[in-house]
Order: sequence, then C-alpha cells, then structure tokens
Amino acid sequence: MNEAYYLRLTDRLRELLREPEASEEGRLPAERALAERFQTTRGTLRQALAQLEAEGIIHRSNRRGWFVSPPRLVYDPTRDAGFNDYVRAQGRRPRTEVLKVETRPHLPAAEALELPPPTLFYHIRRRRYVDDRAVLAESLWVVSDRVPGLLQERFDHSLWRLLRDRWHIDLAHRSIRMFSEALGSCDARELGVMPGTAGLGVRRAILDAERRPVEFDEEHWLHDALCIAVDI
Repeated sequence: MNEAYYLRLTDRLRELLREPEASEEGRLPAERALAERFQTTRGTLRQALAQLEAEGIIHRSNRRGWFVSPPRLVYDPTRDAGFNDYVRAQGRRPRTEVLKVETRPHLPAAEALELPPPTLFYHIRRRRYVDDRAVLAESLWVVSDRVPGLLQERFDHSLWRLLRDRWHIDLAHRSIRMFSEALGSCDARELGVMPGTAGLGVRRAILDAERRPVEFDEEHWLHDALCIAVDI
C-alpha cells in the first residue's frame, strides 16, 4: 500500500512540475508545503522526490531546497572544443572558477600516461558552471616538463587552446573512460550537493601527435547535467 502511494505521489509531482506556476525561478516549494499539499508524510514525499532526482527531473542544492533541472548539456568528450565554446554553442552561459594550482606527483596520472611515479605534474583544479549551476569539478594533470611556465597563465579558458597556441602541442590521441560514480566528499562539496550524490566520472589520457604524454584529466559531473553524444 505504501509503495503504491509513493509511486502515485511521484506521478502527481510530475504533473505538478508541468504547470508553469509550479516553481519560482525553478525552485520547488518547501518540503513541508508539498507534504501538506499532497496530505502525506515528509518521509513518503522524500521518497518521491528522490525518484524524480534519480530520473534527472529535479535536483537538490545543499541548504537551498529542490530545483527543476535545466536541459542537459550535450557533451562530446572526444572533441577539442573547450567547455566555454560548446556551452555557448548550445545557448547556455558558462563560468569557470580556478580552485587550486600546484606542482606535485600524482600516481593515477603517471599510470595512465605510462610515466614513472616521481613524474611531476602541474595540477589545475577547476569548478565549472552552466547557467550559474555548478555541474563539473575537474582536475587537470599536465606533465610539467612539456610546458615550462604554465602555472603563470590564466586557467578560466580552454587549456587545450593554450597548449596549442603557446607551446604548439597538438593533442592528437586520447584514451577516454566514463563510468557512473557516487560523488566523494570533496567533489560533492565543490558542487554544492550531498556526498554520495550520483555523478558521472570521465578519465582522459592525452598524447601529442608523436604519442608523447601530455595530460591526464579527471572530471566529476553531476549525473543530470549532461548527455554524452559521440558521432562515429
């Protein structure tokens, strides 16, 4: 009986979200108001909201409540187009925050690029936004010997374009792995969600035209933020 009601409530919430006045600037009414409207308990309501979140229809922001999820960003991880370029091409607004720049070893990057563990990398940590919503936390690990002086540059724009224009490095070969994940505490905090929130991980090992290692990327996306589309 409870399960049947929870499913019916989920359908009723879907109907509510189709109404233009259902949310204020994309934000749903408070859980207490929704529970009173549908004459249900907060526990049952949260089950229904969690189902809609899993479907990518709504999302929760820490300390701010529930919001209607915007359209997914169409993303091709094999293309050279920078984040800002393909976000703007879809009529959306990109923004980037640089959270950290440093130099240190990183074993996963060394293994992915088949380099010895003592190899030093330039680490650039960024948080990226689409329409003012943080959707991506990423770490870029660039082989320091390939790009002396890199950390004196700005990193709120395309790193790939910078490597090409200043260091004449052609990022010609990529090995890409994608997998579902539960966001860890650091990634979740930077994206303003709870630890364990569903995410999509992307790992990219990049070589130049002579197949020399250049860069290893670790991306952590919110699961409802994008649609992977690759043309073969």
